[in-house]
Amino acid sequence: MAHPQYTYNPPPQEQAYYDALFTAADKSNTGYLSGPTAVEFLSLSKLPVDLLKTIWSMADQNPTNNTLDKPKFAVAVRLIQLFQNGKKPVDLELNLSPEDGVMPMRPPFFEGVNLQQPQQQVPQQHSPQRSPQPSP
Repeated sequence: MAHPQYTYNPPPQEQAYYDALFTAADKSNTGYLSGPTAVEFLSLSKLPVDLLKTIWSMADQNPTNNTLDKPKFAVAVRLIQLFQNGKKPVDLELNLSPEDGVMPMRPPFFEGVNLQQPQQQVPQQHSPQRSPQPSP
């Protein structure tokens, strides 16, 4: 029985963040993460080990070499983001339901990894701005 093939393509405003996370995880600069390297990095999310095992199996759909390349890593990071925000995907592209997609989610968090996070799409609340007072 074939496993479902999950995919996730970060939107343009998040792509640089996903790339930076992958670069931070790929310390040997090989273009993929070995099992132990991926486990070490993904564990920084502070999600329970059993959940991380599930995320791994969802991300590594063809576990022939026990590695994560950038596309598989994007799936794993998206799943981590969803679970950290208490959300569940509704399809194989890891989208949210229309109800869940209304409120912005926090970016995925990995303890000790300090990167410029993507800007959240939060409705701006405009506060009245004061005009500079002319000096006498």
